[in-house]
Amino acid sequence: MGPLLSLPRSPLPSLVREGPNYRPRRPERTAFYKLFEGRLLEYLRAHEERFEPRDGPLRPVVKESVEAFLECGRLTSGLARVRCPECRGEHLLAFSCRTRNFCPS
Repeated sequence: MGPLLSLPRSPLPSLVREGPNYRPRRPERTAFYKLFEGRLLEYLRAHEERFEPRDGPLRPVVKESVEAFLECGRLTSGLARVRCPECRGEHLLAFSCRTRNFCPS
C-alpha cells in the first residue's frame, strides 16, 4: 500500500487516513442529499396539509428512510476503524443505513 494521506475537513483529522484506493462517499456534498436535508420538514408539513386529507397519512417508512439516508455514510453517525495488519495504515469507515429505497450506499 502507498503513503497515507490526510483527509481534509474531517471531524477527526488526526485519525482519518485514506489509502490510494479508498475514497469516502461524503454524501453531504451531493445535490440529492442537500435536497432532502433542506426540504424534508417542508415536505412533511406540505404533505400533512395538502395530501393527507385526500390520500391519508404518509407511511412511516418514508420518513424513516429519508432520516436514515441523511445519517448514512457520515462519521458522526457511527464508524468503524479499519486497520491494515501489514502496513498498520488505518482509516475510519462510516456506517451505512442499509436501506434499499433510494440510498446509494
